[in-house]
Amino acid sequence: MKKILNQILFGIIFFPTLAMAGTYQGLWIGQIELDTVNEVSSKIDTNTLQPVKHVFDMTALLHVDQNGVVRLLKNVTMMQKTEKVDGETIVRRVLITDDSLLPEYEGIVRRDGKLVGIRLGSLAYDFPTGQTEMQLTGSFAPGNTLECTLIMDKNHPTNPFRHLYHPDHQQGKNITRQIQLTISATQENNDPDDDQFSLSGTYQESISGLHKIPIKMGGIFNIQRISEVNVLNQ
Repeated sequence: MKKILNQILFGIIFFPTLAMAGTYQGLWIGQIELDTVNEVSSKIDTNTLQPVKHVFDMTALLHVDQNGVVRLLKNVTMMQKTEKVDGETIVRRVLITDDSLLPEYEGIVRRDGKLVGIRLGSLAYDFPTGQTEMQLTGSFAPGNTLECTLIMDKNHPTNPFRHLYHPDHQQGKNITRQIQLTISATQENNDPDDDQFSLSGTYQESISGLHKIPIKMGGIFNIQRISEVNVLNQ
């Protein structure tokens, strides 16, 4: 993923901007580094987060639309579409989260003689069956907090308590993930314009259903904007 991200950011793959300047609209991608967790087996304190020995990384994909609505994405494919506007041929870049729409668009990089899209994804999040995105509450800007709740029901295909072939594990348990991303009010950057393209902050999550005591974790995140396309699947 890092190689593709570098290609997009530094011009090997050019993904032009379409959103208004001075906004946070578009597609953001980055890493979450989890470095603290509560000790659920402790007999003294099961709430306080403790440092971990090894940091755990997760990929985050966020999209901010033209109305400022923020969505957490599992997968997105960068494509393009050739259109006629006032007699002129233009190439419009698009962000697709609905795979059924992909045949309607063209790829943007050539591979084995064919144009293909750039697909980005995160293994860290599973949404309810048939859902490809999750809306977050809150405003996307420094100093603000974004929140959402992911619920994986007991029959979800990737429920960790289910086993396809074991007769005792045909049904899982309901799992709830409460996620919170707080964008730092002060960004560590000397360029006053760069906060439009990179942001950092703190990440917190609480998982219920895996253990009798909710598992809480925290860390930091750093995200970068790689496209200013402010509409999905269009």
